[in-house]
Amino acid sequence: MATLMATAQQYTGMEGLIHVPTADMDTVGLARIGAQFIPEDMVPDAMTIDNHKFNTLTNYLSITPFRWIELGYGYTLWKFHKNKNPQEKTGFYAKDRYFSVKIQPLREDRWWPSVVIGGNDVLSTSDDGTSGSMYMRNFYVAMSKHVKLPGVIVGGHVAYRKWKRPYNHKWNGVVGGVTLQPEFYTPLRAMVEWDGSNVNFGMDCRLFRFMQVQCALQNGSHFTGGLCLCIQLL
Repeated sequence: MATLMATAQQYTGMEGLIHVPTADMDTVGLARIGAQFIPEDMVPDAMTIDNHKFNTLTNYLSITPFRWIELGYGYTLWKFHKNKNPQEKTGFYAKDRYFSVKIQPLREDRWWPSVVIGGNDVLSTSDDGTSGSMYMRNFYVAMSKHVKLPGVIVGGHVAYRKWKRPYNHKWNGVVGGVTLQPEFYTPLRAMVEWDGSNVNFGMDCRLFRFMQVQCALQNGSHFTGGLCLCIQLL
């Protein structure tokens, strides 16, 4: 297996592409703290204000305590009228909070891919602590395999994903993508993915081993991007 520097699906803080999970796992003992700008095209259709979707921001904390498991906590800022009064100004006065988990029963080797099972929003709470929103809830099985070619490491990723809420069903089914990492600088990664509804393009890069930047175009036109700090705890 090619030696890689792990990179993240930054809107959840878990390993992956842009809007698609992969079977890659982060470095043992690594924690991530970050934020990602989310265009309205990536926001669940139920998250609206005055019947309109909105651009927003996610914040997250994730950690890989063991080689075979990743855990994450995040929230998406939700735009409301102040005090929920339609006559008041609008702002990000609420959050949709959720937990994510990813387990890898099979690790990538020379002859086979890595395999994971996982989910986002497996346990969710609203801003006032009541549970049951599940706006981001989805479960998946994913496989990833990397091949070292002259000058570049090519990664192939495929997953089957099932979303809980019917308004997210456009992202159901088989999803996946391809990554390219130049051998002279593997922290840099270019990627293209199919998220079940759109084709997305992006790049991310680990800087100074403790900072990661990601920039991408959702459906080729909507910008998403973010920054996270990578802290080696172990």
